[in-house]
Amino acid sequence: MREVRLLDDVKVLELSIMAPNQLAMHLADLGAEVVKIETPRRGDATRLIGKQPGFNDSMLHRRWNRGKKSVAIDTNTPDGAALLRELVGDVDILIEGFRPGTLQKMGLGWDDLVALNPDIVMVSLSGYGQDGPYRDMGSHGIGFDAIAGLVPVEEDERGHPRVVTRHVNTGTLVAPLLGATAALAALSWSRRTGEPVYLDIAQADAAAFANIGIETAVARERAVAAGTVEPLPAPTTADGKPAPRPTMQCYRTRDGGMLLMMALERKFFARLVEAVGRPDLLSHFPEDQYLIQGNAEVDDALVEIISTRDLGEWMELFSEVDVPVVPLHETQEAAADPQLAHRLQWLPADQGAVTLGSPVKATPRLAPPRQAAAIGQDTIEVLTSMGVYQAEIDRLEREGVIRVTRIADDG
Repeated sequence: MREVRLLDDVKVLELSIMAPNQLAMHLADLGAEVVKIETPRRGDATRLIGKQPGFNDSMLHRRWNRGKKSVAIDTNTPDGAALLRELVGDVDILIEGFRPGTLQKMGLGWDDLVALNPDIVMVSLSGYGQDGPYRDMGSHGIGFDAIAGLVPVEEDERGHPRVVTRHVNTGTLVAPLLGATAALAALSWSRRTGEPVYLDIAQADAAAFANIGIETAVARERAVAAGTVEPLPAPTTADGKPAPRPTMQCYRTRDGGMLLMMALERKFFARLVEAVGRPDLLSHFPEDQYLIQGNAEVDDALVEIISTRDLGEWMELFSEVDVPVVPLHETQEAAADPQLAHRLQWLPADQGAVTLGSPVKATPRLAPPRQAAAIGQDTIEVLTSMGVYQAEIDRLEREGVIRVTRIADDG
């Protein structure tokens, strides 16, 4: 089958570590040529985060740095800084994922970059953005979600607040996607106009953007202040806690599986109660009520009903009558789900491992990215393409300015 690289005319330079690496990963997955600059001694710290016993690098490195060329340069040396400046002048997009001001300290502020590359597109992907009171604060992915109201809190056995153990970071996932789409839009505009574009994207902003509850709350607050709507108290139970949503809830099946019920709209709830032989449950709600929620009696009934059959039986029945349900899996079970097993693309990685391919499906088919590179695996190739002679490469390697990994010698 024919395979294509949709961005084979796009050159990207990446100066990034950790989660911002995903921005260039998305571009590499779509076929862009991505040159990643790493430090000669240990490379991108991503290689070490969550590294499991027996593996040379972490799972995050295998995914986030796949499809990229690794060039190991000590940019703190004069020779290394000169090589970096030359690389800047020969790319379409520059991605930097450091704290604000890092490139400025390296003599590569925005004005310097434009002088080197007049129509460059630059994306700064940081935690809190290039301005604001948190601009210079360090953080990890869960912090961006915490500020945006996306981190649920539980109480432990001593009554101490604790964040949930299986939280999936939202801001660190959404921000690179926004950055990739914005970078390609900026590149399209830059190629038409010959002008540079600077993009400032914060992972905390992305987390807030993903939390529609923030917008809902602020919109009502502003509308109430304007006098156009009345305050709307949240429905609560007798103890003052938010009312349950039994038609958007998980239930345990006879075989110990977990079924997530999503019969929130009246039409789906009507099909649900008819299919399980309890049409009387619909009478709990007014005929004009579009959303069905907040009834403990219905919840108790559903707990009993769903426990009478196995998960597979319920999936088959509800699929036939068009009630939205899905198995609620533990992480290790998810890949075996028949829907995901049909759709997911697994790419080969080093040491016989795999990495999950891009979920983008295309016709013609996207060419898969190559495996994540070893530190400095592409140093010679990239420097040679810049016109650096082998004798100079040898000198830079001897002096520790660059690191060269020759795969044939890499055991």
